[in-house]
Amino acid sequence: MTWFDLLLLPENLLWAWRKVRRCYRMADGLYDQAEVAAFELNLEAELAAIRHDFATGNWKNRPIRLVPQPKKPDKDGRPQLRQYFEVAVRDQVAWVALVNVLGPELDQKMPAWSYGNRLYRAAWYEEETSEGRHSRLNIGPYRHSAGYLYRHFKHSWPLFRRHISLTARKMVGENIEEEDLDAGERLALAQSDGLAYFYPSFWNRPSSANDTLYAASLDLSKFYPSVKVAAIHRGFDALVDGFTDEPRLSSLLAAMLRFSVDDGGLDQALKAKVVPIAPAGPFDGIPTGLFAGGFLANVAMLPIDSEVEKLLLEHRDIAHFRFVDDHEFLAYDFDRLLEWMREYAHLLARHGIGVEIERDKYVPPELKWLLDPDQTDAPMDPAELRSVAISSASVDGRKPTQLMTRTLAQVSVLAATDFDLLTDAGRSQRLEQLEWLLLANIPDQEIRGDTRMAFAAARIAHLTPALFRPNEELLFEHRRLQAVTRGKKIGDQDPAIVKPILDRIAELEDVEKGSWSALVKRHFGLLFEAFATHPDKVRLFTRLVDYCRATGHDGFDRMRRWMNEHADDDHQFLKLYLGAMTLHVLSRHVLTASVALSRPDLLHRERGAARAFLENLLRADLEAFVPSNDAAKLQRFQWNARREFQAALLLGSAEIAVTDPALSNELLVSAIGSERASGASFAILLEMTGAPLGVWFHWLFATTDTHRTQPPGYWAIAAASYEPSRPEDWNGLRRYPEHLPPAAWKRLAEDPFLLKSDDEGWLLDAARTQPDSFARLPDISPVIGDVRARTSHTRATPSLVEWTRTTAAMNPSDPRRSEWTALEIVRQILEPIFDPEGPDMDCLDRLHPEDVSIPSEWLPTDWKVLPDATDTGDKITWETWQSTMRLSKIVPSAGLKDYRYHEVLTSVEERAWPRRLRALGQILWGILRQSFILPAAWNVRGQEQSLIEIVSRDVERLPISSFTIAILRACLLPRSRESSMLTQFPMLFGNTKGQSADDTEFDQLIAGPDALLAQIKLAQDVLQKSQMTVLEHEPRQLIPVRLRQMGAFVDGMPNEEELGL
Repeated sequence: MTWFDLLLLPENLLWAWRKVRRCYRMADGLYDQAEVAAFELNLEAELAAIRHDFATGNWKNRPIRLVPQPKKPDKDGRPQLRQYFEVAVRDQVAWVALVNVLGPELDQKMPAWSYGNRLYRAAWYEEETSEGRHSRLNIGPYRHSAGYLYRHFKHSWPLFRRHISLTARKMVGENIEEEDLDAGERLALAQSDGLAYFYPSFWNRPSSANDTLYAASLDLSKFYPSVKVAAIHRGFDALVDGFTDEPRLSSLLAAMLRFSVDDGGLDQALKAKVVPIAPAGPFDGIPTGLFAGGFLANVAMLPIDSEVEKLLLEHRDIAHFRFVDDHEFLAYDFDRLLEWMREYAHLLARHGIGVEIERDKYVPPELKWLLDPDQTDAPMDPAELRSVAISSASVDGRKPTQLMTRTLAQVSVLAATDFDLLTDAGRSQRLEQLEWLLLANIPDQEIRGDTRMAFAAARIAHLTPALFRPNEELLFEHRRLQAVTRGKKIGDQDPAIVKPILDRIAELEDVEKGSWSALVKRHFGLLFEAFATHPDKVRLFTRLVDYCRATGHDGFDRMRRWMNEHADDDHQFLKLYLGAMTLHVLSRHVLTASVALSRPDLLHRERGAARAFLENLLRADLEAFVPSNDAAKLQRFQWNARREFQAALLLGSAEIAVTDPALSNELLVSAIGSERASGASFAILLEMTGAPLGVWFHWLFATTDTHRTQPPGYWAIAAASYEPSRPEDWNGLRRYPEHLPPAAWKRLAEDPFLLKSDDEGWLLDAARTQPDSFARLPDISPVIGDVRARTSHTRATPSLVEWTRTTAAMNPSDPRRSEWTALEIVRQILEPIFDPEGPDMDCLDRLHPEDVSIPSEWLPTDWKVLPDATDTGDKITWETWQSTMRLSKIVPSAGLKDYRYHEVLTSVEERAWPRRLRALGQILWGILRQSFILPAAWNVRGQEQSLIEIVSRDVERLPISSFTIAILRACLLPRSRESSMLTQFPMLFGNTKGQSADDTEFDQLIAGPDALLAQIKLAQDVLQKSQMTVLEHEPRQLIPVRLRQMGAFVDGMPNEEELGL
């Protein structure tokens, strides 16, 4: 299979979307949330369109929209803006799809001393039990289904810093004493992954050398914007085996590298502040904001890296490290260090990729004049410069304190700590450490100060709500009051008895509230101080907003004052971005807080924090962030953020209209004004924002993960405002087929061929709940005709759907609703295909629970009235039930065409086993949970693939054996599907030569029907050994668990617990 064929695999495009979706969720910058929601809502068509444009060679990028973003101040401390672009979601997915295919081939060719933007691959430590042996690192294949594009920052930057420190020790001594290393350094030593610096006898150490080494570093100037697209194309041509033999792929890459800047919607003063300037029109560089940009930079640099690698292996007297554009060097001799850095500068120039060294960022800074003697602004004479530089660059190789990673070690410990398991004293200690990390003046060699602060701020914001501890005396007084009143009204009690208790409760509540408010206020002050130190670090600002949402603290006034103070000074352009970012983040928090108010599973304090957040927000003066009175003067990104915020307020108002009408009305008035609030319909969303209602409601459901199976109470009113002729609105209405509005039925009547052939199951759900509306549809469409025939037909025996509906009402211990029974039903579906006279395996291609007939012998004659009884009135035992099932078996027949049970895989054999396996898995899943009501999101075409992780959450909650859980995972979870492709498409996983470690040890792959049948029989045998009959002949089932089956890889990725830290 060629590279181009792999690119067109539907699985590849789906993996690309999952990675892009995760990148958006982790993003700290502005992006159009409505555009992302619209893409996901129309996922099936969007991915098909990308695939079509790839296949036909008609690819054309959409313009990249300039969104100036804050960056570190210049050397004089003045705020700066850097290039940042909003790339169309479609283009992001296309680029990641290309990286999925070609990335593993190129990433494997990168030298081990290059750490930044390395592609994600499975990695885990295997504990060695033999005496004297340490944990061994295993590097598995490149994985895609987990949704990670790059390795996590904590698995790259800390490793980069630790390898520098460890290399220094290795350069001056043959061995590194592991007992002198901390845990993170020991793991980093094991994670050398081919780093030649750690090889025995690698170093060519001069005989005159002592323990002193010389360290230096440099940065590349304006790295991403400077990389020429021609250099990227050359990298693919030269380094991807067979790339030049695929002209279609080369032509596609050339088209994808044609970027064009759209700087509309920004005023000239703002555009003039961007460094470097990004004029409208063709753009020859890597757009900052393109998720695949880090990989493309590595491709451009790889020819240089490869040449550097050869020189390093030839001389063996220099250590060279690279993290994106940061370079670090170690040498035995200072002059040799200067020579190497000059040689590297010549290499960059000779390869002509467009980048240059930033001469103001050398460390030591004196290198600026030593490496470029023509500079005339040297602060001292050359001899003195050299002396100072030598002193600054000197490092004790045996104890390289300048290169130590103690701060990283502390960050690692704090990142790995499970706060919920700590005692109160332990929590206080960890918070003190976080406060120190947040505010301490620590050198930036190990980790940048703003990055360190952002980490500490995020942890404090996350952990503070968990510090709340109820006052035990207050609880005691509440119990006293309850004992005194005994369920009666307080007003009916003797005041002499009740009043002292009530007074004491009020006093204690005031004390508790006061101490909690003081703690929350103090932590907010710490976070704000960190932001004020680094206002250009957007993440620190958004952590303030996150903190207000998590704790209910009112910090908006303090943020507003900062915005007003800097409205006209050097920070005025930074203020524009931070203000828009505030509304961008607030919009998501408004949605989650509104949903939280009606969630019964949340703690009282969590609902209280959500309410306080909304109330504080309504009181806040947000005009300082993004003004609302003159939209024409807003920058484009400000307008986008404001429309997201208005949409969130309106949606949040609808969510709490029943639980808190007063607060709901305040949100509505804040969104659209008091004059329009009276009698306003949801149609105003389209008028205000320009985006269809379907997009905004999908955004709500995706952000809050709410209304998974049933629509919200206001859905009928909202759906009436949809316009079914719009694709986004039609897809949005598909989410709840049982609740289609009249306008949707009207569109179906006008366009009977709107539905695809495999929409029969979806239409059946709609037809059963609204038979009159369905009856008015014309019969000219085969889909409508087939569903009409089914609804007019009366079944002689119950279907599997009716069976689960009936068993759900039975006693939980009844064998008919047992796990063993569920496995037996699937077993009976499978077994006939092994009979020479039985049906062909094609029968599984249209397997559907509606068409699996349950024998009448399994239920009593009056089962609809008395489902718990047998015909004789006796209780069912395990023995009698198993005998009944074996004598009378289920009868499957050609079923509904339902895309929700059968994936549409256009580029592989349509009768492939994986799609059949999924249908069998979904049937088993439905029986076990006693319901075939599918997640509402799956009713929108494409979501049944993208949101399959819903199954993972449900499977982990089912009270079933680990053996059956393993079967469900193998049938339904994305990782299992990916693992089945490892040998079929090894190039996709960087495992053509079979050198990757096997990470499928805990995966239970099911390669065919015989394997599935064997697994079912094994699970049933184990269950039967754990069945028993107790008093009164009551059947019981113990749940057997094998720990090996409950371990790793639950949701598509191995457990890399703090790998490399």
